[in-house]
Amino acid sequence: MKECDFQKRRFLKTAAAAGFVGGMAAVAPAAFADGERAPTVRRTSVFNVRNYGAKGDGETSDTAAIQKALDAAGKIHGAVYFPAGEYVCSKLRLPRNTMMFAEPQWGYRGAAGAVLKLESPDADCVIDITGAFGGRVCGLFLKGLGRNNEKKSHGIYLNNANGYSKQEDSCVIEDCHITGFSGDAVYLKRVWLFIVRRNIFIGNGGAGIRVQGWDGFVSDNQLSANGQGGFVGDSVTSTVMFTANRVEWNGAHGLDLPAGDAWNITGNSFDRNWGAAVKLRNISDSTVTGNVFRRNGKDASKLGDEYSCQAYLENCLGITVSANSAATGIDDRGKGERTPKYGFVTKNLRYCAITSNAMFKGFTEKFFNELAPNTECAIRDNVGTVAGK
Repeated sequence: MKECDFQKRRFLKTAAAAGFVGGMAAVAPAAFADGERAPTVRRTSVFNVRNYGAKGDGETSDTAAIQKALDAAGKIHGAVYFPAGEYVCSKLRLPRNTMMFAEPQWGYRGAAGAVLKLESPDADCVIDITGAFGGRVCGLFLKGLGRNNEKKSHGIYLNNANGYSKQEDSCVIEDCHITGFSGDAVYLKRVWLFIVRRNIFIGNGGAGIRVQGWDGFVSDNQLSANGQGGFVGDSVTSTVMFTANRVEWNGAHGLDLPAGDAWNITGNSFDRNWGAAVKLRNISDSTVTGNVFRRNGKDASKLGDEYSCQAYLENCLGITVSANSAATGIDDRGKGERTPKYGFVTKNLRYCAITSNAMFKGFTEKFFNELAPNTECAIRDNVGTVAGK
């Protein structure tokens, strides 16, 4: 056997025995030929919070220990791992290009896996991702102190209070369960590029997701029973792909946008929200296509809104609303009033197309309620029937 082949086989055998940890090979010096120096290679880029003193017993404050692990990982742009347990903590600061993660073991109900419980009722959040460019939060269960807590605390908070950053925030939040916060599950203030996917945000006092900013991907999330809506735009929110989300039983609107453009709202299910499934004002160059609207407008009067409807559109320019389906309904187990009254409520639309929407028993009073004239709009080929009360 040639010497070079021998050394190659020797290297592969040793490397396989050493294994791979945290995505980096743990290479032993024996893998190299006699007389050669092994390069310096970290055996891991993953930092276990238990190794930094975190208890995860649901009683001990773990804030300082977890922050030590985050700071250590931040120096090499590594990852911080949380074994299953309940970690009492507040305002953890995620460094840039760093990940904090756990196995997502939670279900729809009940806490499981790695639970991060808000330690202080005066804290803004559990995880602060301000300035954490390229940061990721994956697989964690975040638990607040109750949706009625006087101080507004969020699960995950990005707070560019003084203006947009000079580079993309590029934050990713995935496979997390966030519940019981008096504020929002996720609040991204002046964010530039974000991804929020495969999460459950349920039972928070604020919104499931609140965003001011642009360039977002929001997909495959469950946004349920949040007091101020499923997804809420904080002033201008633009250029967002809002796809395949289930948005239900929120105490305001399903998707509430006060201003923005370039939205693609596609393939979502909006069910039994107190207000409209989608409430769009001052939105331009966007599409609402292929969604299901079901039993929305449950109690719009509690929002100061007399228009119980599936969709509310005001002062919009150049948007397309097509191929959506809608139905009325009552609460689960046969309770509550059948809603909504209207399919669409429109006001001052310009150059918009509302076409080919199907509302079989999709409203109790009227398909369209036009509050003010629409200009140069194509509103046609929509079909529907009144539902019995």
